[in-house]
Amino acid sequence: MSGFIPAVIGIPLVLAGLVLFIPSRIGRILTAAGGLASAGCILALVAGAASGSTHLDALSELFLVPVAIVYGTVGLYSTWYVRAESIGADGDERYRREFLALTNAFACAETVVPLLTNMAGLWVTLEVTTILAALLVRLQGTDAALEAAWKYILIASCGLAIGLLGVVVLYAAGASVLGTHYAPEWQSYVRAASKIDADAVRLSFLLALIGFGTKMGLAPMHTWLPDAHGAGPTPTSAMLSGVLLSDALYVIARFASIANAAVGPSMTQHLFFIVGLLSLFVGAFFLLRQSDIKRMLAYSSIEHMGIVACGLAFGARLAVIGALLHVVNHAATKALAFFSAGRLASKFDTREIERIRGGVAVLPVSGTLFALAGFALAGMPPFGPFRSELMILAGGFSTSSWPVAATVLGLLLVAFAGLARWTIGVTAGDLPEGMKRGERDVAAIGSMLLVFGVVLGLGIVVPSHFVALLERAGDIVGGRP
Repeated sequence: MSGFIPAVIGIPLVLAGLVLFIPSRIGRILTAAGGLASAGCILALVAGAASGSTHLDALSELFLVPVAIVYGTVGLYSTWYVRAESIGADGDERYRREFLALTNAFACAETVVPLLTNMAGLWVTLEVTTILAALLVRLQGTDAALEAAWKYILIASCGLAIGLLGVVVLYAAGASVLGTHYAPEWQSYVRAASKIDADAVRLSFLLALIGFGTKMGLAPMHTWLPDAHGAGPTPTSAMLSGVLLSDALYVIARFASIANAAVGPSMTQHLFFIVGLLSLFVGAFFLLRQSDIKRMLAYSSIEHMGIVACGLAFGARLAVIGALLHVVNHAATKALAFFSAGRLASKFDTREIERIRGGVAVLPVSGTLFALAGFALAGMPPFGPFRSELMILAGGFSTSSWPVAATVLGLLLVAFAGLARWTIGVTAGDLPEGMKRGERDVAAIGSMLLVFGVVLGLGIVVPSHFVALLERAGDIVGGRP
């Protein structure tokens, strides 16, 4: 099964170079096929890893799943997007080729992150994702897109600089145990955790949480996220929210596992509570006052990253497993939400929520799927996010931190009110005057139905082998690899 690792990296990497030099009508088909092939290889790799036929541990396996879900469907969706998007007669073909090339390159970088356990290598790869994401966000060339790209580069780079300090502090602390010249592998730190200076480990985790938490969209380091999600191409928004945020969490989880093994979970849990509750507060209340459909989904991402952080903070096994499951559920649901929102915005020629009405009447499939995605993000059954949020809350109420769990529940109700309000407003109503009902693009609809299958399926049942994967990944985060 290790033979799939070159494939999951090589497919998007080769496509990134190829599609830049061929007509976009061919490049979009190759990107769709490549996304599906890469997703298949990742799922085969994860399935094979359960039998011990690869060197990947459970945490790497788990964080590859969002890549498979989002990249596999983004490729299909992009076959419609590159035909629908227009930036001017002279620039269309160039824009489409650059978009396809950068999308594949971005997917490649996002895939590499969970394959690594070298702490310095993780920093380098996340820096690459910053550059590629910024190039994608600015691609449409509008003033808003350029401003969002520069803002993202500035804030993310500052965050990664702090994250690099965390890597350096951890490396310096490990030198007294592992030698002055050693590879900063996660496994080495965990094995030597009890011998590494405790204060240095605490400082490295704090710096990592602030630095890489910036890329994860945790408050108060979240300010780049609404602009980047709102101004970037719709498939890019799905990849930013569904995969990049989880990649950043993967790096934080590696640091957390080292800290938990070295000094116990108390410190990491307290810090996760701080950023988790703050992110939930910011995301929930900003959801109540939004005018842009994609910015609304961006604040939902901040809220859901807060939920994940709180799940890790509760420390109960059920809550931690629920938090890791929520990473997958959020990736699938947010991809569906952005895909369907992009279809609605294209049809109505606006992203302003107040100007989009009767979405289901105009686009029966896309409008309905947007409504379902909105209610799933709000935490309604029988969808995946409901299951994982219920696990997090149940785990939280089973601990001495039940007052915090009650606070989380209250903030989730605020977020529910905001999401339900805008979702109903966009999708309900009669067919607007002058608009035609119907949609025909098979690839775009197919991509949304595929990802909806994941959203609904994980709400109904979680396969036993996936539960086992979540349990093993939870043990790693807890410092018990």
